[in-house]
Amino acid sequence: MDLHHADVELRHFDSELAALPQKKAAIEAQIVADRAALDAAKGALDGLAKDRKRLELEVQDFEAKRSKYKGQLGEVKTNKEYTALLHEIENVEREIRSREDSILEAMEKVEGGQAKVKAEESAFKGLEAQRREEIKAIEARIKECEAERAAVAATREKKVAVLKPDLLAEYSRILARRGTALAEAKDGACTMCHVKLRAQVFVDVKRNDAIITCSSCSRIMFFNAPPPQGAIEAPLPH
Repeated sequence: MDLHHADVELRHFDSELAALPQKKAAIEAQIVADRAALDAAKGALDGLAKDRKRLELEVQDFEAKRSKYKGQLGEVKTNKEYTALLHEIENVEREIRSREDSILEAMEKVEGGQAKVKAEESAFKGLEAQRREEIKAIEARIKECEAERAAVAATREKKVAVLKPDLLAEYSRILARRGTALAEAKDGACTMCHVKLRAQVFVDVKRNDAIITCSSCSRIMFFNAPPPQGAIEAPLPH
């Protein structure tokens, strides 16, 4: 029974030790994903700022053209040339207005984007700190599990050392095949595979003085006797 309990504990520790690194990796991946999303938002904001700068430079270029055309108005000699310059000035001013509208739109987006990025960055820092604490807790639990598992494994080795070779071989064979080598017999049935035991088999198992295996799952059967009636504590007097 002690060996069985040790193997059950070891299996539990192995399962937990397999799951904990995966849980840690999932949290780390979420941090990376959240940081990437924040960086993307910052990148979009930088893109808007660059667009605004580009538009402002284009406005300056068009304003320089407009000044040049206006300066040429006094130099033309025909109405046709004068009309053509006015037309060019009008086109330039249209381009300037279009870009100024785009600049205002970019400014609004930048202002809104700055507030959004600031909020997202604050939320990210809070979540990152929380997730870092979760990672620390997982790392601490891994160390605990490893230490506890080592202690159980050492205890198991002591139990194995005193077992008869044939019994150990049978136990190990069933353990390797079924994952657990023992099965409790309760209410006339095997609690692992739930197959009903023959009446005489159940009686024999209840004595716990021989190796009896389940005819269905092949596990070694044992019986936990209920506590004697007198062992139940009487209610306290009022």
